[in-house]
Amino acid sequence: MPLYEYRCDACGRTFEELRSSSDADTVIECPSCESRRTARTLSRFASGTGSSGSAKGGSSCGTRFT
Repeated sequence: MPLYEYRCDACGRTFEELRSSSDADTVIECPSCESRRTARTLSRFASGTGSSGSAKGGSSCGTRFT
């Protein structure tokens, strides 16, 4: 189950919730103020730039072409 991030329009709190993808956009209650004025937000994510073992150019199979 994916972890989604929500923001409460009433109190401004940001919180996370484990929900199925089919329930991701249904209304959820804020755990702080119990308001139902909440919205799913775009979550931040990290992108590594170091060596990860895959070939340059985004190949995920690990084959290197020279």
